[in-house]
Order: sequence, then C-alpha cells, then structure tokens
Amino acid sequence: MRHPQQDILEASPEALARWLESQGEPAYRLSQLLKCLYMEHLASFSSMTTLPLALRARLGEAFSFLSPREVARLVSDDRKSAKFAFELEDGEEIESVWMRDGDHATFCISSQAGCVLKCGFCATGGAGFSRNLALKEMLGQVRALARAKGWPANIVFMGMGEPLLNLDAVLPALEALTDPQRFALGSRRITVSTAGVTPGIRELAGSVARPNLALSLNSPFDGQRSQLMPINKRYPLSGVLEACADYAERTGRRILLEYVLLGGVNTSAETARAVAQIACGLHAMVNLIEFNPVPDCGFHPPVRKEVSQFRAALENEGVKVSQRFRRGRDISAACGQLRGKHRHAARVAVHCPSPPAQDREQVQEHE
Repeated sequence: MRHPQQDILEASPEALARWLESQGEPAYRLSQLLKCLYMEHLASFSSMTTLPLALRARLGEAFSFLSPREVARLVSDDRKSAKFAFELEDGEEIESVWMRDGDHATFCISSQAGCVLKCGFCATGGAGFSRNLALKEMLGQVRALARAKGWPANIVFMGMGEPLLNLDAVLPALEALTDPQRFALGSRRITVSTAGVTPGIRELAGSVARPNLALSLNSPFDGQRSQLMPINKRYPLSGVLEACADYAERTGRRILLEYVLLGGVNTSAETARAVAQIACGLHAMVNLIEFNPVPDCGFHPPVRKEVSQFRAALENEGVKVSQRFRRGRDISAACGQLRGKHRHAARVAVHCPSPPAQDREQVQEHE
C-alpha cells in the first residue's frame, strides 16, 4: 500500500538532502532543487529543467507539490495593488494581496480559510470559519505571488484568519521564510497580526523567527472592545497588553497597534487619550485605518474631521502615528471580499484590520 506523499514544501532542506543522497545524487543537487523552489518559485517538477529528467520523475513519485490555483485576480487602477483568490486542493478559497510602495512590495497572506473570531466589523468573520491552512498552503501563497508579481520586501500574516490560532503551521512557515536556504527573509521583514490571543503572543515570543507583532486594538476599553471583538471576553485587554510588553522586551521588536476608525463609535477625544496611554506604555506605534465598508455590518467610515482630530490627539501625546490612505476600493481589497464575490459568481467579503489587506492603503509615517 502506497503511503500518502509529503508535499515538498513541507520537507526541510535536511530531509531533502537525505532523500537526494538516498537516490545517489551529488550534494550540489540540493542547492539546485532549493533554488527552483524558493528563488525561482517554479510551479511543477517538470519545469525544473536544471535537474535531470530522471530526477524530476523520481521527485514526482516521492513528493506531492502544491500549487494553489488562481481563480480570480483584481488589479487596482493605479497598478500598485492586486488581490488574488486561490483555490486549494479541497475546494476552499483563500485570499492574498500584493502591494507596492515605491521600490518595495508587500505580500499579505492568509493563515486560515475564514475566521472564527467574528469581529463585528469584519467580513471574514461574518463568512464563517472552515479550517486552518497547512504549511504548504501558506508557503504556496508566497510562491504564487512571487511568480505573479516578483519577490517582496515584506510579508505580513494579515489576511484571512487569526495566525495565532494556527501556530502549528505558522511557526514552521516563519522558519521557512527566514531560513537562509529557503526564502531567506530577515525576521524584521515579517509581521504577524493578532486580534489578541494572549497564549499565542507568548508562544510566538519564544520562537526562533521572532517577527514583528501587530495588535489589532480598535478600542482601549474592555467593554467596547468586547462588543467589537468577542475574543476580548476570553482574553481581556490587560492580559493582552502585558503579553505584548513581554514580547517587545524579549524580542526587541516595536509593537504596532492597528486601529480601525469606525465613524461615531471609537473616535472620541476620550478614546484617543486612552489609546495614547496604551501606546506610550508599550512604546508602540499606532496605525490608523479608516473603516472599509462591509455590507450589512452596521458600521460606517469616519468623516475626515474625526480622523484628523483622533490623529492629532495621539500625536499631541507624543505617539508615533501612521495612516493608510485609501487606494483600493476598486479591487474590493478589504479582506474576504474577493473570495465572497468569486464564490457567488461561480455557482465577491472580511474586513481585515491589517495594513496591506484593507483597501491597499499606503502607509505614510510621520516622525
């Protein structure tokens, strides 16, 4: 009886070296194979023409090779952003986003199909949760975007899902992304966003990769935050902030506080002062995000005056603030919207509070 094949993206360089040795291949074949997988981002064994034909055939017998199938792509009018919907082996669909700012590019990838957290302003949560993504599916997104758009400057786990509820796959993905033999990204070029899963923050702090950490804050008050983000009932803000402070101390990384501005909800002067207090306590930067409308969620974007006053209140307290300016409603860039639209069209939805996944807004930092 034939055993299920391991996907080659889930095989470590050490395991591949052992397999190649068992096949009687010279040691340099490993670097050739890894280059095909992680530098050239080739989509099949047959396309690895630097390898002998017989070796390509044996690789196909020994390993499976995931290539997520692109089922939809929307490109912004300014050509600086693109959103992709990918279909996985079991028919699930996920989203990834590519963004360019000057000479730099960012890939925003998903860690789950759907999301279990059900944040009130988020279309992904409203669409429900299907399952965690496997390591091969996260790395597959990175490779597919690289083939389509070239190699990025940054990768952010800010797409569909809560990364810290899938650490069994996210931690190996971070290892692969930072591995000099594979994607070879510096850990400072990787950001993981969380809604506030306290145990996950602490586990991530102990990982080898130690990426940047972004906390989706959205309210400094437990009562209001619990209404907006039900996860706050399980992991209250005080514990989350304590874990973030510990993360910053252990890793030397500056925490990013993501704050979705909901018109008339979380934009008052009192709220801004409380956010500033949290930011100053963590020595954190605040990223302001104007809400990207999601159908039937009951929230609406803030007016310009709300945004400017909220920002000024933070800066008056010495907080470093960044703000994303909308560039991408023309491609349904809020997390989940393309996936939903494509599903309805085929038989076009999750607001994500993370920077690259919502509206492909440009981050402009003000020192």
